[in-house]
Amino acid sequence: MRALRHVLVVGGGIGGLSAAIAFLQRGVAVDLIEKRPDFEVPGVGLGQPASALRIYDQFGVLEEILATGFHYGHMSIHAPDHSLIAAHRFRMGDDRVPAFCALPRSRLHRILLDRATALGVTIRLGTEIASHGGPLGTEITFADGSTATYDLVAGFDGIRSGVRHHLVGDMFGPRHSGFGAWRLQVERPEGVTGMEFLQGIDGKAGAIPIGQDRMYLFNIRPETPGVMFAQDQMHVLLAERLSQFGGYVAEIARDLTPQSPIVYGALEPFILPHPWHRGAVVVGGDAAHVVPPHLTAGAAMAVEDAFVLARCLCEGEGTLDVRLQSYGEQRFARNAFVYAFARDWLEAEQAVRSQADLDAACAEMARNASARIAVADSFLERSI
Repeated sequence: MRALRHVLVVGGGIGGLSAAIAFLQRGVAVDLIEKRPDFEVPGVGLGQPASALRIYDQFGVLEEILATGFHYGHMSIHAPDHSLIAAHRFRMGDDRVPAFCALPRSRLHRILLDRATALGVTIRLGTEIASHGGPLGTEITFADGSTATYDLVAGFDGIRSGVRHHLVGDMFGPRHSGFGAWRLQVERPEGVTGMEFLQGIDGKAGAIPIGQDRMYLFNIRPETPGVMFAQDQMHVLLAERLSQFGGYVAEIARDLTPQSPIVYGALEPFILPHPWHRGAVVVGGDAAHVVPPHLTAGAAMAVEDAFVLARCLCEGEGTLDVRLQSYGEQRFARNAFVYAFARDWLEAEQAVRSQADLDAACAEMARNASARIAVADSFLERSI
């Protein structure tokens, strides 16, 4: 296989920027296109586990991320009144990286964008692929009519991926799970120093600190597929959904206003079977898998995808197809574990529909939650 010289990365989110950095560091020229007209990033915050932090270290941005975010090494599970059910100390991290560092999504995006820019990425905003041509699918016609040919096209273009559609059409893709996630940034109470879940009936609430004075609050619960909420009513709707919870959650619910920066999104998990490529077109990140947020590993898996893709293509052996096959096999196996573990957790917690269910769930979590989460810790801490 001849060396890669020029790669097109589709999508300017966390995964796409990570792919750009990983290829640029290996001497490959990168064009990055993003269909949005700017980099105003939606979302609230991201917990980044040790596996992602080690990649950020290789990217040269670890210190900035650690200085920006909030480090934590534990999580806790509570009853609706915030009484403790179970506590867990993560079995991840080392002397250099903490188990987790969480920070605002917009800040992580800016750090990666600045690094990719410094390495020489060429960025085109407001740009999409109109068609793939040639035997490898890498003769690209853009929506504005311009054309270019690449050695590889890497689609990190999100859950509604056009690159995935080129590979598999509508054969595989996201499906509404029947659950949704409400999120907002708020002031961090002094006592919230790690990830917290409050198990309730018909849903759970919780929080993740993302800075010395900030955290994001979330509520995961059943929601009607396709529902649209009026922005000026979201504070009322979220307050209603949080009404069963006590502690700081109740205080935040009381203080919600029409100006509260509430974000709602449906949970639409899926995972694409491998191979994740055809010809020299390949996908990663949310284009290939979307997992429930319970392990806070979605963005981390995209970063890992990007790193492993560049490593397989630039340092692996065999033909281009062999290297892309190796990438897909490695990443499917790891992402399938995260998907299955998080999906099982989501469905178990959302099956709590009565006080009797809640009592039984709390007793089971008191017995098993820490040991169960340790299984995920051990898997995620393995080298990629």
